[in-house]
Amino acid sequence: MVGVLAVSLLITVAGCGGGTDEPAPVQSIAELIATIMQATPNPVTPEQVAEAFALGSDSTDLQRDLIEKDLVGSVVEWDILVYEVSYADGRYKVTSQPIPIASADAIQLTRVVALIQAQSNEDDDLLRAVKTDDVLRIRGLVQDIVLRTVVKIGPAVVMPSREVPSIPPIGTRP
Repeated sequence: MVGVLAVSLLITVAGCGGGTDEPAPVQSIAELIATIMQATPNPVTPEQVAEAFALGSDSTDLQRDLIEKDLVGSVVEWDILVYEVSYADGRYKVTSQPIPIASADAIQLTRVVALIQAQSNEDDDLLRAVKTDDVLRIRGLVQDIVLRTVVKIGPAVVMPSREVPSIPPIGTRP
């Protein structure tokens, strides 16, 4: 009887192995960043997301679901207003201020939390020097929107800002 149970258990355990199922290949961070840099960014703005997910907004659950399905898994390039920066495990975690909304009747809840991989010494210098309320342009992969309050982006990189060149004051032009 014990022999029959042992053989049955062995067949059951051996049969559960799945045999030829190969795990999906995992991309390295460098490969993910290369993919992010080549991707066309999603045109949805952080303000559109914040407006839809604001408490008391006039957006419907369906509209929020559609925005979330459109964003998660896509690449965005956004300017964020820095609240906090921390460093751990070889990457920077940048949390934004709440994203401003236009509706006076709604409460802004949404922030960005971006996990940024510095690509150069200049990136390290910038991320170590950035202060609360500085604007930082990031490009990264949207992982999730959590409880209407956080757009998780990662991996991400810092990008050069698209600042308008300053015009010198009158009388100082060559």
